[in-house]
Amino acid sequence: MNRTKIIVLVLLIGLMVVVLQQKEEEPVLTEMEALETIFNTAGASVVEGEVQFYAALESRYYTMDELESILLEVADLLGIEGGPVDRGEGESFRVLDVYGETAFGPKAHVVLQSNPGDKEYDIDPQTYLLIICRDESVSEMATIITRLEEIVIPYAPNGQLSFYLTGEIPARQTKAEMESLAERALSAVSGKVVEGMEDEQMVSLTAYTPMLERSMAIDDEKFNLNLALRYDDYNDTTILWAGFPLIHGTY
Repeated sequence: MNRTKIIVLVLLIGLMVVVLQQKEEEPVLTEMEALETIFNTAGASVVEGEVQFYAALESRYYTMDELESILLEVADLLGIEGGPVDRGEGESFRVLDVYGETAFGPKAHVVLQSNPGDKEYDIDPQTYLLIICRDESVSEMATIITRLEEIVIPYAPNGQLSFYLTGEIPARQTKAEMESLAERALSAVSGKVVEGMEDEQMVSLTAYTPMLERSMAIDDEKFNLNLALRYDDYNDTTILWAGFPLIHGTY
């Protein structure tokens, strides 16, 4: 992953002021089952999935040696062995990352970034941990999620998991058809639209469903699903993304 993209990604995630909430009643679906239901309803085939674990660590500016020590601890937890550690440093950041195969199968990209803050703007120093895993299989994605919950959350209890699927519908969908398809797909999991945006070739909806155990909230507005459709004129297909609680990639 490009160094600039890593830095921007970590900073963007860090700006999300959200609170993970647990429901008292029993859930009906797992998050991955909900995403799979959305894909089945839309008639889309899954091409790839991505899981991210993000955690804010201690609020201080770590040295490169300290970052490397944490990075190697996390790599050891995941069973990553022998991967080269990449380092980068500037006036406003220190970042290290490693990429390698995990003990439970898929490859993982582990990133640690520390920022010094800014006293003039009353911004505290902060350090972030980001773990990214990808796979083409929905069942493998579910396994990745389970393993990260078992392995990494005890290490960084304030961390949060998010994940999404990407797939294709082998036909061009008009804007009206994409809107209708998105609404049907969300209805299949009892999703209620919280917010949406669109243009002539794209529809994106953020929604809440009571069928999932967990949700997030901004200004008391709960959400736990994100769905997007865009027509790809180069390949003449319609691309579908569906994520919990948000799609953390570009679309």
